[in-house]
Amino acid sequence: MKQLTFVAAVGLAVLVLIGSATAQTLASQVANSLRVEWQRTTSLGGRPAIEGYVYNDSPFRIGGVRLRVEILDSSKQVVGETFGWVYGNISAGGRWPFSIPPPGGGESFRVTVESFHLVSREAPTQSP
Repeated sequence: MKQLTFVAAVGLAVLVLIGSATAQTLASQVANSLRVEWQRTTSLGGRPAIEGYVYNDSPFRIGGVRLRVEILDSSKQVVGETFGWVYGNISAGGRWPFSIPPPGGGESFRVTVESFHLVSREAPTQSP
């Protein structure tokens, strides 16, 4: 009986490791399918902002998207960073807007996706 329990435990551990590795690979593939377009703007209230879109070219709906804003000096070296959020889920093949206050200092910025959550796989849309 102890051998059977041991074999079952080892089998379960292998399945968990395979599932975890698959999820990490999947998340990496989705991450490579994301891109950010942004620009400095002035919000409706007259305040400066960084506004743009996150594009999701993967077959998965994603949510909980966290953006990293790196503050760059005149030689494009990172001198600081801050974070912002994309509020809403981004459908497969879709885009979603964001607006965050710009950090102080620095000559320019670089905006990238820091993290996200996989929500679901979506069926490809049919063109008419």
